[in-house]
Amino acid sequence: MKRVMLILAIATTASAQPGGRQRSITHPAQLAPDWKIEITTSGGITGGGTGGLIVSANGALTITFGSSPAARRCTFQLTPAELQGLVTAIANVRPRSWMECYSLANVGTHCCDLIRTNLTLSARNGGDLYITSWLTGSELPQDLRDLIETLKGPAGVDSRYRQLCATQ
Repeated sequence: MKRVMLILAIATTASAQPGGRQRSITHPAQLAPDWKIEITTSGGITGGGTGGLIVSANGALTITFGSSPAARRCTFQLTPAELQGLVTAIANVRPRSWMECYSLANVGTHCCDLIRTNLTLSARNGGDLYITSWLTGSELPQDLRDLIETLKGPAGVDSRYRQLCATQ
């Protein structure tokens, strides 16, 4: 009887797990002030993605074109207003609740032209590290969507500085 109860308990727990791997969310993580975000992309028609960026709490921004080591890179300094908008977005993220991957489990639905985005958020000189990824069209949690909008949306820092980088 105990064995049957144990098997039922394990089966119930396993079926309650979300589709992707998720970190412990026992308490919200307040990020240290030395955060850094890196976004890289791959895939698409060329396989090189759509470019990426690296931004740090001190306002340093690096825009990258493509994913190869030889890809063009430009470095900028965010304005105080841009940095404040990003600090506000980061204050609202809950990276401990992010899944490692938001891509569809059925790889049969993936196609060669989809863009894979990888986001790494680190703090405390890499002591706190959160990594997540998704394919074009994946459903993301609201806090992650808001952060991506601030960084790469039409009015985001990526849009403004990518254009400047392309003309340099």
